[in-house]
Amino acid sequence: MEVERILSTGERVPEGFAKMIEEMLGKAADTFFDALCESPSVAIKINRRKAGSPAAAGYGEGEPVRWCESGIYLEQRPKFTLNPLLHAGVFYVQDPSSMVYETLASQAMELTGHKGPVVALDLCAAPGGKSTSILNALPDGSLLVANEIVPARAKVLRENLIKWGYPEVIVTREDSSRLAAGGEQFDLVAVDAPCSGEGMMRKEPTAATQWSRRLIEQCASLQRELLRNAAAMLKPGGVLIYSTCTFNTVENEDNLAFAVEELGLESCRAQLPDGTAIGTELKGDYPALRFMPHLTRGEGLFAAILRKPGEYLPTADPGRVGKNIAGLTRPILDRIPTTTIKGRLEVPAPEWPLSTDFPADFPRVGLTEEEALSYLRHEALRLPAETPRGYVAVCFNGVPLGLVKNIGNRANNLYPSEWRIRHL
Repeated sequence: MEVERILSTGERVPEGFAKMIEEMLGKAADTFFDALCESPSVAIKINRRKAGSPAAAGYGEGEPVRWCESGIYLEQRPKFTLNPLLHAGVFYVQDPSSMVYETLASQAMELTGHKGPVVALDLCAAPGGKSTSILNALPDGSLLVANEIVPARAKVLRENLIKWGYPEVIVTREDSSRLAAGGEQFDLVAVDAPCSGEGMMRKEPTAATQWSRRLIEQCASLQRELLRNAAAMLKPGGVLIYSTCTFNTVENEDNLAFAVEELGLESCRAQLPDGTAIGTELKGDYPALRFMPHLTRGEGLFAAILRKPGEYLPTADPGRVGKNIAGLTRPILDRIPTTTIKGRLEVPAPEWPLSTDFPADFPRVGLTEEEALSYLRHEALRLPAETPRGYVAVCFNGVPLGLVKNIGNRANNLYPSEWRIRHL
């Protein structure tokens, strides 16, 4: 008699998916399904350029995420919206499995042997979790191009990367083939490919309801196209990270084999700390990481590192590449703006205080938690009498949230209205 398995979302485990997992895992399948029906873990990742330790987010030290120095688990899920430091870009709420990108990006740079600035491309970047992990790993002076073709998702990506604050970021909204046609080559390319989403079944109800073998084949075809274009944009000696949030071998090991055997990339083994309990490839001879819920405290993720053969030559001028990319793509973010035009005047840009390059000598005023949340709701503020007139950065726990224009009896709130907190 078939056992009906109910996910933590309330959805039923699809029968075809269950049979596929049983074929893949054998005796371990029951343990896998028990774990898949449990609630997912909660974790946050610290912005290394804005905070010195995970405790800076206000949730204590927490249990470390073993494969990411910046990540910690939380015992329960707080109402993150009520923490002003989330909006200040001090931390990012992220599935712990996905945090491995910080370590993989660091290892990718080690494979090149280059310690200076690089140019990186996150080809399928929204909502920004993996982009922020890559930025945590890259040396200062590097440039990240974060691309997302879906307009609504690209808008979210733009906001998250502005709040993360690393200034040298370009957000594009292009098809991968058009980017490849531009001729630029990157030191690091990340392809976190759109997939059938099996690894998200205990977080997202649609991951179970939309599942089908046809969807798997459709996703695998798109992934091969993305890999082909990504390989074209990878410079000789450069490194590509391929990942999906799904379990099947068609989108994972089979596409890894495609990248090696058809595209000529070299498969590399990732090095993670001992005792991380991360699975490896289930098919073929090419090394990969498999985050599985019965082995690892995180959601499903497949990840592999690939290197393009040839002599590696570092990018001499990341800024030149940035100008070329901006000219080709009309980006929705071309680095964090410092000024904007208001009428006929050039004034400080509302996003500027979120940049890690924001000048320390700009006028600032500290807010209480209540005042900070009022600011994030886009309400007017009353500041201390000694606050200088004009443009002032408002801060919480010493970290800038945004700008106000202090006119004396009140301060006009310049926080972008589309970012305001609507529900508390």
